[in-house]
Amino acid sequence: MALTKRNKHHYLILSGLLFTFFWTWSSAFSLISLWLNQKIGLKGAETGLIFSIIAFTALCAQPLYGFIQDKLGLRKSLLWVIGGLLLVSGPWFIFVCTPLLQVHIVAGAISVGLYVGATFFAGIGALESYTERVSRIVGFEYGKSRMWGSLGWAGATFFAGLLFNLNPQLNFWMGSVSACLFLPVPAPPVAYA
Repeated sequence: MALTKRNKHHYLILSGLLFTFFWTWSSAFSLISLWLNQKIGLKGAETGLIFSIIAFTALCAQPLYGFIQDKLGLRKSLLWVIGGLLLVSGPWFIFVCTPLLQVHIVAGAISVGLYVGATFFAGIGALESYTERVSRIVGFEYGKSRMWGSLGWAGATFFAGLLFNLNPQLNFWMGSVSACLFLPVPAPPVAYA
């Protein structure tokens, strides 16, 4: 399908949002098991507790986000909230999760689980749903836009592997920097034609 000027603009904006979302997610999460084991010193059962809380949080937050996004239609309020959550990924992991995990494993597990589940695992559903709606209205292929998310994940994972050996905190900061790019990219208003 040939992109017109109108749908090309929407395609580029939403592809950029997906790219930066996945870049932030991969920066903060792709090596989380290594971080929890090697840097925090958690055992397998403790890491399993964190992943259980992540899954439970996402299970609760996804329907909530879906309900909110359905009520908002094509307004971007929920995307701004998700962008704000992405922005605090570096400080959250470094200044909230790390000390909590070192002092009290259950409190730390809850902090990681709630943040990751609500921000990434539930947030992606809201962003993809929004992108898919706009793609149908404006007329570009959702799959091509979604591909940019996969490229964002792959690129960030490459750098995360390199940065982890220097200092794992750099990965969390890389996520926050990527979120700085997510926030100012305005999802364009959609004119129903």
